[in-house]
Amino acid sequence: MWRDMEEDALFIGLSLKQYWELTPKQYAKHVKVFNKKEKQRVQEIDALNYLLGKYIAFAFNEPKNYPRVPFMNEESNKDMTDEEMERQAKYNTIRMGGVIA
Repeated sequence: MWRDMEEDALFIGLSLKQYWELTPKQYAKHVKVFNKKEKQRVQEIDALNYLLGKYIAFAFNEPKNYPRVPFMNEESNKDMTDEEMERQAKYNTIRMGGVIA
């Protein structure tokens, strides 16, 4: 069984020398970390694809409102002041059909 897992070890980036020096518990940790990294990589790709979809939607549907700087640009992600936050909350409430008293 241990010999059958050599291919998996190579796939996750271990050399055969490293693989044969590991205990089964250590190997299981390597596999667990590899799976975490892969999950994170897939989530990052998904987030980038989502942003690409937003860019395409703007370019196709609202070319005049296409962002001048990338969404993730530090300049566009500046902290909001209290007044800006309050204005945005009111806008969101009205847009969602709520009433501001």
